[in-house]
Amino acid sequence: MKTLKECILKSKENYGKNIFIKSTIKNYTYDEVIEKVFKWSGYLTKIGIEKGDRVGIITPKSIEQLKSIYAIWMAEGIIVPINENSREAELKFILRDSTPKIILTISSLEEKIRRNYPKAKIVLLEELEELSKGSSYKEGMDVDLEDIGALIYTSGSTGNPKGVILTHRNLVNNGKSIVDTKKLTIDDCLYSILPYWHSFSLTVEVVGAINSGLSLGFTKNTRSFVKDIPLFKPTMLLVVPRILEIIKENIERKIKNNGIETIEAYEKLLQVAPFVKGDRHNFIPNEKYKNIYDILDEKLLRKIKSIFGENFKEFISGGAPLDINLQRYFGYLGLPIMQGYGLSETSPVVSVDNLENYCYGSVGNFLNWLLNGCNGDFIFLDKLGKKGKNLKGELLLRGTCVMKGYWNHRDDSAKVIKDGWLYTGDIGYYKDNKLYISGRKNNMIVLKGGENIHPEFIENELKKSDYIDDVMVIGEGCKNLYACLTVPENYDVIHEDELNILLKSEVKRLTDHLVSYEKPKDILLIPRFTIEDETYTGTMKMRRHMVNRRENEKIKKFLKKMGESRK
Repeated sequence: MKTLKECILKSKENYGKNIFIKSTIKNYTYDEVIEKVFKWSGYLTKIGIEKGDRVGIITPKSIEQLKSIYAIWMAEGIIVPINENSREAELKFILRDSTPKIILTISSLEEKIRRNYPKAKIVLLEELEELSKGSSYKEGMDVDLEDIGALIYTSGSTGNPKGVILTHRNLVNNGKSIVDTKKLTIDDCLYSILPYWHSFSLTVEVVGAINSGLSLGFTKNTRSFVKDIPLFKPTMLLVVPRILEIIKENIERKIKNNGIETIEAYEKLLQVAPFVKGDRHNFIPNEKYKNIYDILDEKLLRKIKSIFGENFKEFISGGAPLDINLQRYFGYLGLPIMQGYGLSETSPVVSVDNLENYCYGSVGNFLNWLLNGCNGDFIFLDKLGKKGKNLKGELLLRGTCVMKGYWNHRDDSAKVIKDGWLYTGDIGYYKDNKLYISGRKNNMIVLKGGENIHPEFIENELKKSDYIDDVMVIGEGCKNLYACLTVPENYDVIHEDELNILLKSEVKRLTDHLVSYEKPKDILLIPRFTIEDETYTGTMKMRRHMVNRRENEKIKKFLKKMGESRK
């Protein structure tokens, strides 16, 4: 097992002449990138970074940001990547909690940082190339596997963010497990716009690259993310579900703009695809429909798939639950999505599905760091307090990728790590060597009749409607469930009474298959969630407590009208 610093040195030795970074302007080899990393590392050491110092990184995703992460590790520092779009209150909290010695940022963010952390020593990334001239990498103290490599601040979906302490052992082990599970090699190119303050992309891309020799694609402008895909000929796209929704919208827009014949072919393809593709790797297609599908593949799908380039194999989706119907849609087009699962507290990847044995709806197979041969393990804790691998309940994990704890929050660390087990807070079960996650323990709604309901699966059902943008199901302590709905911008023009009638019919249609107590009795229309008002996290996850706070009075009046009293 190597430290992050050793992995960087080894990657230069093993993959020096291979392409590391692909950009819209030019490509860079491992030698070229790591030579810059050495210079930047030398400069950081010269201005005072020592082993164990924290360095804040507040910048949009870029090649320079990637190099700065490696440079900090080479200087034996601790990276603290922070969402550059954080609201000021959150930014102030993180900076004062982590107390970075230096902050790497860009000029447009300098004033915001100084306003919230006046003692900041700031280095601008756009000046680092010039500043580091004449600097060179110098051997320092030995880094230990248990030394801290990163503080990753959680999205704060239930309050102030907490700094997850990840060691060199945590990050390297997780990166290597991903490389082994996905069989990543120098022939792979990963392309994404996911930020590096997101632990998913930090480990899969940044750590995965130096353990496999793969290349990374960087677009200059996130708005051109889809358009630029063919430039990089990626084998894999790293995504969160919201990006997949945007790609789907982009595909359907192009279909509609291609005339009635293309639209009819597309609709026919979606009709026959379920009989040809199925939800599992070993699905046996219906030969009659397969012939039709193959004709449509030739006429239509090849054009759609050409958007992703000739080398494309799969999407890897993480960061948030994936709607199985969205997974099916891309599978029908021959663009499979392999879903993964993880937490910042596990460095982060716990499981991911594979093309060889996938099953839609699952979050895949456990990574090898959780298998007994690697001293890792998993178990489920049910409502009655029983523990076992064949139960449905809270997932507990242990192994080399479990965090060291929370920065400045030892009590919180003790609550989630007990007797060596990390209590994930996620409810799930294990079947046929696949992990399934059904919801968050803390989100469970208990109705007056005693029914326990995880709202996530109901919310996912309702989000299948074109008329519904997002959903928060409520009902704790009530007789019934209710759905708080937001709608896309283009439906704001519909009169509220008409919109309510339309939305109620959609809710009825989409929950018709559920048992009676899982069906929302009524709906409440509320304003859209945004990152700006903190009802969304930076990764577009709903913050329930912030929605409840924002809509408190409206929800109370609504429930009173429904004859309910809210806990």
